[in-house]
Order: sequence, then structure tokens, then C-alpha cells
Amino acid sequence: MSPTKYPVKDTAVWQKLKQVSLFRALKTHFRHMTTTLMNLGERPDSKLRQYSGVFTPLAQNDLPLICIVRNANNYIRAFLRHYRDLGVTRFIIVDDRSDDGTLEVLAAAKDVDLYVSDKTYLTTALGAHWRDALLGMYGHDHWYVSVDADEFLVFPGSETRSINDFIGDLESKGYNRCLAMMLDTYPPGALDAVQFHDDGKNSPFSVSSHFDGDSYTIKHERYGTAVRGGPRKRLFDRDMRQVKFPLFNADKATDYRRGSIHGLGPVIRNFVPVTSVLLHYRFSAHSVDEFRKTIEDYGETEHGGAHYSAILNSSEFSGSFSLAYHGSAQYKDSQDLIDRGFMMDLRS
Repeated sequence: MSPTKYPVKDTAVWQKLKQVSLFRALKTHFRHMTTTLMNLGERPDSKLRQYSGVFTPLAQNDLPLICIVRNANNYIRAFLRHYRDLGVTRFIIVDDRSDDGTLEVLAAAKDVDLYVSDKTYLTTALGAHWRDALLGMYGHDHWYVSVDADEFLVFPGSETRSINDFIGDLESKGYNRCLAMMLDTYPPGALDAVQFHDDGKNSPFSVSSHFDGDSYTIKHERYGTAVRGGPRKRLFDRDMRQVKFPLFNADKATDYRRGSIHGLGPVIRNFVPVTSVLLHYRFSAHSVDEFRKTIEDYGETEHGGAHYSAILNSSEFSGSFSLAYHGSAQYKDSQDLIDRGFMMDLRS
């Protein structure tokens, strides 16, 4: 499948994304079997230990959320509030050495099972080993939300509907996971013009309220349907995969080690249309400091500081920089994202 312009308003394109060529299907199956054999009997030691909360098995009506977090004190309360409102009942969180108060906020929350580790995000395959370990601990044959702390899930009607309602949409169409486009948001003006202050009611997107309304492509790639483009490509020539699977039914075949953070295994299940959006709180008044901190923590590795180093090294990027352009759009609600073609509405 060659790259197609995204957002998608043509229903025929959505339907095409469900179709996988025989060659790609065979290639994907061969890669899955090869990876399975290579990892046979291997269970990486995640070194997880519980910091707070009490481990109990999931109840049938639980909706658990797995998250890896580091230094998210500016917005972690809004994150918890957002997912509680959507129906999450259990937060299963790994804190990767936060030193800004995030750990203390999470430890005080009664619905959070909080874990820490001697290992790091980089030494656990970008947290994949942690996520797989938690799936094993809490059990399979259950729907999970799996996101980062700066990712806020939006799906058709999410203003008034729960994630369980959305799961019903997915199951009615035969989906066991949902693909989300990661929509990078930014302020309408200078990054540092207004700071987000969590007053217990608002969200980070009251400040980082805009996004690129075009400039993307969508196609099938190695780990499934992929969207590329947006402000990182437009301004900094960073060609990143802007998708994840934030919601999935974890049967015993489901894991991250035979896929990637952006496309968990079995990969053959990942060739699907976009049915949700992750509002990605990535560009804000804190970005310059956050990006510098990331480089200090992870160095200039491809999956760590290299991406942020390329942005910081841009001659224009600073607190006074604006990412807005003539194609910028203001976030309104889930229906507007459907109308613009960012996600397909399974209810129609």
C-alpha cells in the first residue's frame, strides 16, 4: 500500500486499510514465528517491585490502565482525572525514577498500583519488558488501556461515553484492539506565552490547544498501519510513526516483545483503520526544559535523546517559538476529529 494523504474522509480508504496483501501477511507471519523462536523460553527480568498499593487480581468489571511515567508532575493529576472520567478503575503504573513529585502524587492515589525498578526505560526495551511483565502479573483475556502519561485518549463520543462503551463498538466490528493516531498538540502562539496550571478541572489542551490539520500520510508498514507527518516532520524533519494501540484485549498471544511500543504483537492484528486519537501533550511552555532533561537522562540514542536533540538544535526552537501555521486547527471535540477524517466512527 503506497502512502495516502491523511486525514482520511473517503470511507473507501478506511476499508482499504483493513485489507492486507498476501505477501505482507506471509512476511508478517514469518517474522512473528521467527521472533517467537528467538525468544522461546526468554522472559526478561523487569526488576519491578511494588512501591505502593496492594496487588489484587483484576475483577471481571475492572478496566485497568498500564502506564510508564517519568517526571509528569505538571499534568499527572489531569491524566488520572481524564481516565477516571472515561471509566478506568485500576491504574498500574511504573515510575521511572521521577524526581519532580510525580512519585508522591501517584503513591497517594488509592486506585494506583505503583511500581519502581532498578532498570530504566531504555534497558527495558523502551518499557516493553515492564508492560509485558504487568500483563503477565495482572492476567490475560482482559481489555487494557496502555498509554504514556502525556497521552490522552479520545474516541467517538468520548465526551459522554465510557471506554467500555467504545469496547462494545470494537467488539461489534470484530476488533480486538484499537489503533490511535498520536496527535501532537501545541499552543496557538509562543510556547511559553501561557503555562498550564492544573486547577483540578481543566486539561493541558486548554493551553496546548492546536494541532496540524493536514501534512500527514498513512500506509501499511512493518508493524501495522502507520501515520507519519505533523509538526515534527514539518518543522524539524523528524519522520516519526505517529500511532499506537492504546486499547486492546490481551489474550495469551499478546505482547510487546514480538512487536514494538507502537505496534504490539501479534503484528498481523495491527493492519486496521484509525479508530481513536491520542491527544499528545508534547509541545508546551515546559518543552525546552523537558527535552533537555530527556537528553541528559538518555543521551543521544535513537530512541532517547536524538529526537529531542534534533528539535533543540533547530535555530528557531525556544520558548518564544510558535509551531502554528496556516493549517493549524483548534481542538474542539471527538466529532470534529471524525469530521476532519482523523478517525473512523465505528458506530456509523
